Amino acid sequence: MLREDAQQAGGATRTGADHVWRCAACGAEVARDVDRIALDGAATRAFVNPDGFEYVIAGFARAPGCVDVSEPSSYWSWFPGCSWRVCSCRACGAHLGWRFSGRAAFHGLILVRLAAAP
Repeated sequence: MLREDAQQAGGATRTGADHVWRCAACGAEVARDVDRIALDGAATRAFVNPDGFEYVIAGFARAPGCVDVSEPSSYWSWFPGCSWRVCSCRACGAHLGWRFSGRAAFHGLILVRLAAAP
């Protein structure tokens, strides 16, 4: 995985400011734009879980506003060689995405559950 330096979700060009990504449910800081990473070469990726729900996620090398709320699993991992844990907002408990570990370590956060702010 490579650091995504050119675009944010939706194709907006970075301004150089370190934007904050907040929980859409409570407004707590989740991650910083400087920690955004590409997921297999893309700024965002869409995946479907075993129940048929589609998620559009963005990658973050760090997401200090998240807390793991499940045990690791490799079942249906979207990234070969990685296990995943569900992660939630540290402040309100809203499900924000997953923390992946194994061949790489990163957070895959659900874009519609985040709000970008300067």
